[in-house]
Amino acid sequence: MKLRILFTYLSLLLLFVRTVDAQKLCNINIEEEELSFKSHETLTYAASYSWGFLFTDVGEVVLKINKTKLFPIEYHVTADAKTYKFYDRFFKVRDFYESKFIIPDMRSIYFYRNILEGDYTMKNTYNFDWENNKINAVIQRQKAPAKNIEINLNTCTLDVLSYFYYLRNLDFSDACPNSVYVISIALDHEVYSIKCRFLGKEQKKIKALKTKINCLKFAVEVIAGNVFKGNESITMWVSDDKNHIPLELESPITVGKLKGRILKHENLKYPLNIVE
Repeated sequence: MKLRILFTYLSLLLLFVRTVDAQKLCNINIEEEELSFKSHETLTYAASYSWGFLFTDVGEVVLKINKTKLFPIEYHVTADAKTYKFYDRFFKVRDFYESKFIIPDMRSIYFYRNILEGDYTMKNTYNFDWENNKINAVIQRQKAPAKNIEINLNTCTLDVLSYFYYLRNLDFSDACPNSVYVISIALDHEVYSIKCRFLGKEQKKIKALKTKINCLKFAVEVIAGNVFKGNESITMWVSDDKNHIPLELESPITVGKLKGRILKHENLKYPLNIVE
């Protein structure tokens, strides 16, 4: 169960990169040269768990983005999450996410999710119908028959992968510490709203990069249950530069802690904001 929650949050860490008031999320219009990323960018993260003072890396998540069409300009994103071979014997994870979005408004047009976490499986396929404000979805849980459903959406609702790149392109320079914001994401059978608090700016040592990075710091709400007590939050550090990539996240749970941290980056569009 702990590993399932760990990979769920690390696979979806893109949800929590940067959030602004829903009113503002509807107004983005960005040209390709102004994007915070470029084609062939790759981000790799370690998933870790701790029972005490030491964290153990149990797997990793890899995010890739590529431009696939010139007109309209379309980007294709994939995210792969998996446990390392040694930990497969305890709790095997093989999660795959795929998304397509177009610019200048960066709206989702397609989303696919195929997860294997221990003995739990789930598949989502979304086709976004913006003309009618709905998602035509196919949902299959475990070995049950696939279900065709419609999910209502508003102009501020996107899939989780599109949101990762969408939110990286928003201006957060005027945000005040302790401001609370809300994001809206579609997943499985419904649309979720998640609260996020901006805590301010911080310099943080990033182990894999062997240096300190200027960061934006956030706290994201969690839902009470078997793993979380309900009064904790996920803390996330995001690079305070034009890339706006998540560098580390950490959260206490009922037993131990969960952590996601960047291992490597490839083909960033801009230099990271390293502390001199």
